[in-house]
Amino acid sequence: MDDFHRIAVIGMGLIGGSLALALKHFGCQSEIIGSDKNKEALEEAIRLGAIDFATVDSKEAVLDADLVIIAVSVGQYEEIFQEISPFLKKGALVTDVGSVKGHIIELASRYLPRHVEFLGGHPMAGSEKEGIHAASPYLYENAYYFLTPTDQNSDAACLKLESLIRSLGAYPIRIDAWKHDQIVAKISHIPHLSAVALVNLLEQSRGLSYLPFVGGGFRDTTRIASGNPYLWRDILLFNKKEIIHEIRLMQNILEEFCFLLEEEKDQEILQILKQAKEIRDQIPLRFKDGIPPIYEIIVTAADRPGTLAEITRILGEKGVNIKEIEILHSREYQEGAIRLGFESKEEEKKANSLLAQAGYFVANAGK
Repeated sequence: MDDFHRIAVIGMGLIGGSLALALKHFGCQSEIIGSDKNKEALEEAIRLGAIDFATVDSKEAVLDADLVIIAVSVGQYEEIFQEISPFLKKGALVTDVGSVKGHIIELASRYLPRHVEFLGGHPMAGSEKEGIHAASPYLYENAYYFLTPTDQNSDAACLKLESLIRSLGAYPIRIDAWKHDQIVAKISHIPHLSAVALVNLLEQSRGLSYLPFVGGGFRDTTRIASGNPYLWRDILLFNKKEIIHEIRLMQNILEEFCFLLEEEKDQEILQILKQAKEIRDQIPLRFKDGIPPIYEIIVTAADRPGTLAEITRILGEKGVNIKEIEILHSREYQEGAIRLGFESKEEEKKANSLLAQAGYFVANAGK
């Protein structure tokens, strides 16, 4: 973690602010300089203890920095790279947290000096909320953190950055930049675009108002549509080739399903639904690629104040550490379901026993 004497974080929003907070929270001894054009964001970052010094000038921020982390919207990279390029110290490592990697590597090659290394990064973590006020030191815990080294990167730089990433509680994964863009188009960018489409579908209402009837399922499915529109505009534009490819695949799927409905092909429809369920039910345990498996249970609980606190207290008092937690569905004054994930099979069994003894209905997570 302490391979870098001075770290500059350019961008004090949710991602940059959370990264700075996490570094401080998990014991990083480096001096952290925060930069943002928004003075209020810098003041909040200082108040939170996320950074040691603040400046609105990105050129000043990178002076004598051993590590520079770019945490701005993808559309601002070109301007930032041009601003900081003359002021980067020899041997500095520059990285980023952007959701698109191929385009950014091309920009870095064009604008950054040869005496520094650029090593692209992308943590698979975030929130529909935005700004330093939503920042959390735990945002990166248990998250994939992609690194996209090229032939120009040294193994020493990769190892240093991987060590820092692990200190945040995340899992570093090395991957080719263009492969990364294909992956995130399918698992992040298209889901966001689908959520946007579903929400906008409500506007095509034939004179009816659907908003009063929207339930938990729709809210959960479309939550990410509340993300920053300006940030997502840049992401979609700069990964447009891969996203357009995925849109066309999605169109084919919908057109096929439309045909099956028109022809009332009930068995074919059932098969598609079964296939989707089978794949979805396997997601938490498959394709781990270096990430330890999570052992999960589903807890059925009454939807009342204090239920979640009670469940975590029961487990915490007996030393059971919850690695992941998710509210799957909840209706006011009725039962809801909570997914809990644990690091080991032993902890899963212990949690199951403790919660069952406390009167909760517990089941394995459909695996």
